[in-house]
Amino acid sequence: MNIHEYQAKQLFKSHGVPVPGGGAATTEREARELIKEHGPDVVIKAQVHAGGRGKGRIVKRDRTTRIYNDLTADPERYEGQITGRRRGGVRLAGGTEEALKEFRPMMEQDARLVSIQTGADGVPISAVLIEQQTSIAKEYYFSIQVDGANGQPLIVASAEGGQSIEEVNRTNPRAVLRVPVDPVEGFPAFRGRSLASRLGLPSSAVRPAGEMFANLYRVFMDMDASLVEVNPFVLTSEGIVVAIDGKVGLDDNASFRHGGYEEWRDRSQENPTEIEAEEANIGSYIKLDGDIGCVVNGAGLAMATMDTLKLHGGEPANFLDIGTVNRKDRVIEALRIIVNDPDVKTIFINIFGGLARVDIVAEGVVDAVKELNIQQPLVVRLNGSNVEEGRRVLHDSGIAVQTADELGDAAELAVNAAGSGKRRTRSKG
Repeated sequence: MNIHEYQAKQLFKSHGVPVPGGGAATTEREARELIKEHGPDVVIKAQVHAGGRGKGRIVKRDRTTRIYNDLTADPERYEGQITGRRRGGVRLAGGTEEALKEFRPMMEQDARLVSIQTGADGVPISAVLIEQQTSIAKEYYFSIQVDGANGQPLIVASAEGGQSIEEVNRTNPRAVLRVPVDPVEGFPAFRGRSLASRLGLPSSAVRPAGEMFANLYRVFMDMDASLVEVNPFVLTSEGIVVAIDGKVGLDDNASFRHGGYEEWRDRSQENPTEIEAEEANIGSYIKLDGDIGCVVNGAGLAMATMDTLKLHGGEPANFLDIGTVNRKDRVIEALRIIVNDPDVKTIFINIFGGLARVDIVAEGVVDAVKELNIQQPLVVRLNGSNVEEGRRVLHDSGIAVQTADELGDAAELAVNAAGSGKRRTRSKG
């Protein structure tokens, strides 16, 4: 689960990490107070769960034309459907009136931010972070993430901050430092000072930088985070180390230890269908951009199913692992989520019964078709426990369904049913 930058900086500040003075505003009155306290020169940052804000734009959808218009409205096409001049979600302002001029479009009703990470529809702007500007002498990168291969935290740092760390790693891999952390030992300040020296910080900044790194590690551990990233932290012209950006991802699997993370969660940034799937407790659901709805048991099989659909020229509308299925109502709820997605043109059910009983899945499919009045073409592949009984249930039900025994054949049926298949030729012999 992601949280907003202003929330990440609240965590940083409470753990002794230096951040610029500022706060989040949702009204013009709050904005004026923050500008008065931290101005006159401030940074205005739209708060969304997406990167690329600086190169994105603030838009609002015209309810008549259904075209997204930039709230500053100079004519220019963007991705075929967004008009307006480029005006990012991170702006610099000098003085109250200029700052409010930048603030107002971001918090206008129905305003959204579109960036390279959001898709064409963008995401709603939940708040605006207003901070004092920082005089930057040098930018650096720092993050902590989970190294799944080694089962321990991994610190990644670079003296080339303020840009994509992936791009830095591609163009200059020697500039990226990786420091594995033993979770028993932790990351004390003396190790932080060693890292600061390796990054080339001046001697006067090594100690405060080392303490900042150690405190960021405490954020990571205290919050059961999956990611803590500061890109960039900077050395100011006065020689002070400051985290001027912040990103924190929280591990949903640890939410029970933190009250479900409810105080940090912003549901407006989440896909409504994913929220519905979570509340229905049907398994792991992720919305995608395709038109073939998928119901699969097992994460590995679900990924293989999506790969096979793409191999045949199709595009999955979702990832859905419904887990071990031994109740018909679970199948019905999963199909309810899929059917309610307006992008879905056909439904592909791929079940392998190990602990799951295939006959119960088949009964759930039949009941769902009748109860939900499913109109989309339905392709079903069943295998495993009680498979013959499951196939008989489908055959005797009288519902319109296409079946196949092999994954490739079933995927091809689904792609063709969605009308998104690519013609393929196979050489013989």
